[in-house]
Order: sequence, then C-alpha cells, then structure tokens
Amino acid sequence: MIRDFSSNLKELTKLIIIFVFTLNKVFSQVMPTSFGIHSKKSNSQEINYALSFDGSNDHLTTNGGTISTAWSFEVWYKKNGNQSAINLTNDKNSNNGGTWALRLGQWNNINKVGITKYNVRDYYINNSKANLDIGKWEHVAWTYENNLVTVYINGENLGTTFTRGPLANGAILYWNIIGKSVRTINGDLDEVRVWSDVRTEAEINDNMFKELNGDETGLVAYYKMSDGSGTTVSDNSSNTYNGTMVNMSTDDWVTSYAPIGNLNSSYQTDVEGLWKKTGTDNSEDSNGLKMSVGSELAEANYTVFGNNNSSGTTTTNLPSGESLQKRSSREWQIDEKGTVTADIIVDISDATGNSISPTAASNYKLLYKSCVGCDFTVKASGSSSSNDVITFSDIALQDGFYSVASTDSNL
Repeated sequence: MIRDFSSNLKELTKLIIIFVFTLNKVFSQVMPTSFGIHSKKSNSQEINYALSFDGSNDHLTTNGGTISTAWSFEVWYKKNGNQSAINLTNDKNSNNGGTWALRLGQWNNINKVGITKYNVRDYYINNSKANLDIGKWEHVAWTYENNLVTVYINGENLGTTFTRGPLANGAILYWNIIGKSVRTINGDLDEVRVWSDVRTEAEINDNMFKELNGDETGLVAYYKMSDGSGTTVSDNSSNTYNGTMVNMSTDDWVTSYAPIGNLNSSYQTDVEGLWKKTGTDNSEDSNGLKMSVGSELAEANYTVFGNNNSSGTTTTNLPSGESLQKRSSREWQIDEKGTVTADIIVDISDATGNSISPTAASNYKLLYKSCVGCDFTVKASGSSSSNDVITFSDIALQDGFYSVASTDSNL
C-alpha cells in the first residue's frame, strides 16, 4: 500500500512538472506577440555596440565598389576631437586624384561635413550645424543625384552643394574603405547604411532612430556594429559586404549610446528622439507629442518614441475613479534608456485632429500602460496649458505606452 502511494505520488509529480513546463512555454511564446511586452536590454550580450577609431590609422576595408548614378550614405557618429580632412569613405589609403571621399570635417580647419574630390575641390555645407559637436552622437546623411549632394544632420536638411565643374562631373560614392584616407576619423561609428538610391528627407527621419530589417529596397550594405568582438564587422543587409578591421582590435568595440530605439512595429510612425545633442531644446514632434528637459542629458540617458498613427478619440480603456470622459486614440510608445525625467508636451489638436479650447490643465491626464494589452493608469495631471497645448511636467519616463485623456468632453 505504501509503495503504491509512493509510486502514484511520483507519477503525479511528473505530470505537474510537465504541465508547468508546457504552460510556461506557451505563455513565453504568446505573451510578447499578443500583449506587446516591452523590456530593456539587460545583459552584456544585448549591449548596443559601436566601433571606436583612434584618429591615427584605424579603418575598415570592405569588398564594396562604387555607386555613381544615385546613392545615399548614413551614419551615427560621435566626434572625439576636431580634425581637418576627416575622411569617412574612400577607395584607397592615400590622397588620389580623381577619387571622391565623404568627409565628417573638411580641410584647413573648416571642420564642416561635406564631400571632396581629391586634387580638385572640397565641397561643404556652409551652415554652423554642419560642424559636428565633440562628444555627442549625431546622425549624418548624404544623398546624391544629378550632380547635387545634399547633407542632413540629425534629420535636418542643411543644404545642397553642386558637384560639377571642369574637373568634377558627378559625385561617385567610393566605400571600399571606411574611416580613413590620409587621416583617420577620431570618434565612434554606429549604424552605417549604404544605399543605391536617394533617400528622401521623410525616409531619413522615419528610420534614423531605429534599426532596419536589412532587406529594404535599395539597401546595399548595413553595419549595425552588432558583433561586439573580433575584427570582422558583419554586413546586416541581404548582401555580404562584411568589413575587416585594420589596425584595430576587439578592444575597439565600445558601448554605443546612439539613440536607437526598440519600438513595436505598429508604433513606428513619426519616430523621434530626445538625447544629449537635443540639449534643453524641445525634441521634434511625434504627431502631437514632444519632450524637453531642463538640463542636457548624460550620454547614457535618452529616449526614443513613436505613435500608432491613430486619430480622434475613444472611450475604451479609461482608468476608473478619475471621471474621465474620453482619451486620444493616438498612443505613443516610449523606449527609455538609462534614466530620463522630462516634460511631456501634447498638442491636443495635432494628437486628435480636433479643434479645442482647453479648460483647466489639471482636467487633462497623461495615461500610461506597460504593454499593449494592459490597462491604462493615470500617470500625471496637466501642469499648464497654452492654447491647445498641455504640458505634463517632470515625468519620470518608463518604457511603455502613453495616451492623453480629459475629465470633460474638451479633447
């Protein structure tokens, strides 16, 4: 009798273990997809990496060729010091007449982003924003077509230079070498993207704060700098233009604080960022929501946010006990890195598409939920209003999803 009971107990224990294991496996597969669970990278294998160039002789070689008809080149770059003639791309290791190079700083202490044809001319954008700040991550993009090179810094079109003359007819993208000609760049690189078409201003802005899939039309090479060790830089496009690190070692892999976010696919409309480069200025506006901070953020603290491309209002998923009448159908997803406390500024008309005259700022509530399928809770009440703009002050940001609601019908 005792043996039978013991045997039955063992069988029952086995069944319970199998049931728990199966249940856990099912939930681990279903929950992230169905409910949009969002979590930060939390271990060393998931660190965002960049490559650090020492300004001396570091560079990458690729088996890439040239692109001449139309092209674009994008990179996140943190400059560690001023240099003249900081070459980002080139074909050979020295000055060569007839070849073109993209530059992160032009010759003779001009230091402005541009493009050069050796032994012919330096072309640069005469705008103060084209002189990159030291110690701050910035997004730089060049596009070319029909003898015109346009430069974008942090998504802003800074102008176009005409690359045609007696000795220069059309600008060719040489990218067999990244980071060097006579001089090597002195700074960190991340998210290098090579295209065989002209990226529009909207395309640059829509994608600069997020990783690509790698199979986008026109994408020739894509270096996410995700390897983190070794001396090979993987091409994360559908091609195989892997880079080889020259005069570099595995120690040149460093943590990247380029503001690249992790947003659900349905919340990637008008993606924007708030990071060290933004300083105390407002961030750009993600269809009605922007942010600001009272003092410049540290490099490791930043946030990326986008929205679900909805408009109007809804009465669904309103927190109880707050007498809320409705909320914006538009929701914003925020991906915070480090620690960020910011003012969240919502333009109600832009967010909902409705023209309103706000009542007291405190009638408006900032809602928060940690996942797509979760219930909203009240995060904060409005602190001030101006026209139809409501400010929610000193919000300790959290990864998750946000909306704005009102205690009256004025939304």
